[in-house]
This record gives sequence, C-alpha cells and structure tokens, in this order.
Amino acid sequence: MKDAPKDARAGAHAVAATLAAVAEELDALPDHRGARVHVLFAHLYRYTTARWLGALDGAVEAELAYRVIERFYDLYASGVLACRDAPLAEVPKPWRTYHRVARRLTLSSPIFLHLVLVSLAARAHIRHDLGPAIHAAVSGLPEGPDRARQVEALLRSRASGEAFIAAARDFIAHFADHPSRWRRIWLRLYDRGIVGLRPIWLSTLQGWRQRSYAETTKNIEPDQSGVAPYG
Repeated sequence: MKDAPKDARAGAHAVAATLAAVAEELDALPDHRGARVHVLFAHLYRYTTARWLGALDGAVEAELAYRVIERFYDLYASGVLACRDAPLAEVPKPWRTYHRVARRLTLSSPIFLHLVLVSLAARAHIRHDLGPAIHAAVSGLPEGPDRARQVEALLRSRASGEAFIAAARDFIAHFADHPSRWRRIWLRLYDRGIVGLRPIWLSTLQGWRQRSYAETTKNIEPDQSGVAPYG
C-alpha cells in the first residue's frame, strides 16, 4: 500500500495528543458527581487510540483509519465533553445512559460502577459513533478500488479490536497502584476476564463496528460538517 498522506496521519496523531490533554484536564476537576469521573473513559479512549495508531503503519486501511480517528474524536467531543452539564434530553441518544450513570458517580464510587460506566461509554462510542465516523471518512476518499479495499480491510481488521484489548489492560495498569486493596482485586479480575475472553471481545467489537457502519450507510446521510448526525 502507498503511504498515507502526511496530513491524515498527523491529524490522527494530533487526536492522540488531544486525548491525553483531555484526560489531564478532566483529572484536575473537583471530584463532584458527574465531573472528574469522565476521566475514566478518557483514559481508556486515549490508550485505545495510541494502540491503534501503533498498529496502522503499512496497513491496507491506514489512510482511512487515520481519517476515522479524527472524526471519531469529534463525536466523542460532542457526545461527552460538550454534554457534561447539558440536560439529558439534549444529549445524543446513544450517550444518555452513560451520562445518566456518570452524574451519580465520583471517583470514590465503587469500582464495579466505574467499570460499568466505562463499558457503557465503550459501547456507545463503538456501536453508535464509529459507523458515522467511518461513513464521513469514506466520503472524503476518492471513489475507486483502493477506497473499497480500505473499507473492507477496516471492517474486517482485528487491529482496532486488538488495540482496544491492549488499551483495556493499559487502563487497568494505570490504576494498579490504587491504595484500595478491594479495588486492586477487582481490577485484577477484570484483567483476567479481558485476557480469558479475548476471542469473545474481538468478535463483539467487530460485530459492533460492522453493524454500526451498515446501519449508518443505510439510514444516515452526512451533514454539511462531514460528520454524520445521529438518527
């Protein structure tokens, strides 16, 4: 495959830097309900993006994936960052359950609820945001066999799924030295579940990705911003 344009690659790497900055800003917030707790998914998301970028050099789908990463972040910003204080009715539907739970939690809440929150965010972002992000990114590529190959490779690739699994373990390692012994035990169990259920995770993540894109191409047209809106 020819090298991906430098601007697409640079844009994706800029997203990784932005996510690191977002996590730092969220972590500096007071630990009120629905405030600092958003840092949990921000950490998982930044680790996933970094892992995915590390797997893309030379990949068939690299150019498309770089563009997807940029548009994927835009939907995270509009669905999470811009809605932290918004009425739930104004939050994009896929993100409402996440926000409803987040507004009841702090970083001192039980670890089980934190893991539920992160799982809700991961599902909303992959199952509902990824399709529109891919659709918008595909629209920016010239039509032809190369675009079709990239779409097929992206939808079938295990790279993003493997990136998520590795990032989930990075996320666990990030909190591994927490002073609470009970919390550390939960995280170790979560880590074992990720490793032991890896084939199921990969299949689930691929299914979310493919269904999200299929539903988007069937039901949603991109708006003028280039990012498809929610249905």
